[in-house]
Amino acid sequence: MHQIVRCFLKNSEWKFLLVRHKNKDYWTLPWWHIEKKEDIFSAMKREIMEELNIKVKFIWEKKWITIDWVKEIINPFITYKIEYTNKKAKKEKRLEYIFLAKIKSNQIIKTQIDEIDEYKFFTKEEISKLENTFEQIKELCKYI
Repeated sequence: MHQIVRCFLKNSEWKFLLVRHKNKDYWTLPWWHIEKKEDIFSAMKREIMEELNIKVKFIWEKKWITIDWVKEIINPFITYKIEYTNKKAKKEKRLEYIFLAKIKSNQIIKTQIDEIDEYKFFTKEEISKLENTFEQIKELCKYI
């Protein structure tokens, strides 16, 4: 099963970054494959820097652990499994971890041109009305 990390990246105006990857005609959350021996959080930080060249602050619900030797880690705000049929009519399964982060101010996004054709910020309402995006992205917007 493929494992993917995605991220809702918000700017100071509470608009969310969606991207159009090379040779794709739909808007989606930035997403990346997790490499072998890489945890989901490290994958997310690495890929955000590689593909968007920005620094972010992750938003998460603190669990308020009080044990001195327990280190808290940032968790995805949602995790889900999706099953689909690919372009070659083969059934596939994917486990997706979705994070929420805010873009640190005064940064210019510089996309990795061999990966991303275009990026744009959308409000939650604009995302809910997009025709060329995935239904799960529209649904997830309701919970942010």
